[in-house]
Order: sequence, then structure tokens, then C-alpha cells
Amino acid sequence: MLLAQFSPGPDMLLLLRNSLRHPARAGLWTVAGIACGLSVHLIIVLVGLGAAIQSHPVIYPLLLVMGGLWLTRLAVSLLKSVSSMTGGTAGEGAVLPLPDRQAFLQGLLTNLSNVKAMIFLGGMVLQWLGPQAGTDRKLALFGIVIGQALFFWSLFVLALQHRRVRRLWNRSQRVLTGLFGAGLLLLSLHAVWQGAVQLLHRP
Repeated sequence: MLLAQFSPGPDMLLLLRNSLRHPARAGLWTVAGIACGLSVHLIIVLVGLGAAIQSHPVIYPLLLVMGGLWLTRLAVSLLKSVSSMTGGTAGEGAVLPLPDRQAFLQGLLTNLSNVKAMIFLGGMVLQWLGPQAGTDRKLALFGIVIGQALFFWSLFVLALQHRRVRRLWNRSQRVLTGLFGAGLLLLSLHAVWQGAVQLLHRP
């Protein structure tokens, strides 16, 4: 989850922009909006997909394979993008104000419009839950996913307020993106393998 959270994507790009161009308050409100959108996606995955899996067990391995294939595509695109990246100086200019409500809505709408977030959660969450997960396990997962999103994204926003951290981020974005891509590739291949094994061994 943490690898995906800090991989380049709509949420991450918005968070970077608001954190580098506006005060920390705007970045934190953006985090809150993104977390609310993530909560909606996660509830749909936990409630809707869980009920469907109980009725049709074949859905579980199929989702693992489809989610894994999408993650593989994302990982490969990240690894390919490394060669075209160059060090920049984003965030060196003036810091402009941004209303709290506007920052929150930007984060919320950006996440809600990102259908791939639900596909990702479906692929990753189902691996951890398993096909017979109870309510306690689902609630624990919800707390972990949303809690770590709020915590680590908020730390990221606060860290980006320091000039040295901004410069370090710009210089190391190629290495970090490569690491994100490699990590996601391993996770995606594991999901595809697990789903394929379960499909092949179905009675």
C-alpha cells in the first residue's frame, strides 16, 4: 500500500503540486480529501466485492489475476518512465494561499475520479483478506489503509515544506520511481501467480 501510495499518479501529482505551491495547511487538507475518497473506494471493495465473492467464489482468483495484470502494466510504465525523467526545481517559487475547502475538494474529487484506485484496492486488499474474511478483519484493514494514508501523506506534506527536502526529492525522483516500479512489479506478479494457481486447482 505504501509503495502504491507514493507512486506517481493523479493523487500524488495533486499532493505534490499543492504542497510545493501552497502552505502546508493546503497540503494537509488535500490529504484529508484524498483519504475520504479512498474510504469510499475501500468500502465498496470490502462490502460489494466481499458479498459477491461469498456467492461466486471464482470471482476472487479472477480479481487477483486482473488486479495483478493491471498492477504489472502500472509497474512497467513506471520503470519505462525513469529514462525520460530529469531533475527539476519544482517548488522553488513563491508559496501561494489556497482555501481549505478548495484543497479538500481537489483531493476528494481527484481520488473519486480515479477508478484505478478501486481496481488496485481490489487486487491488493483481496490478497490480504482472503475469500472468507470476517468483519473484524475488514475493519482492521480499513483502519490500517486509511490510517497509514493519513499519517504518511501528512508527513510527506510537512517534509516538503523544507527547501532541502524539496531539492532532494527533485534530484532523486528517478531512483525512487524505479524502486516504486520494481516493488509494484513483484507484488503484481505474486497476485497473478496466486490467482492463476487457485483457478487451475478449482474442482
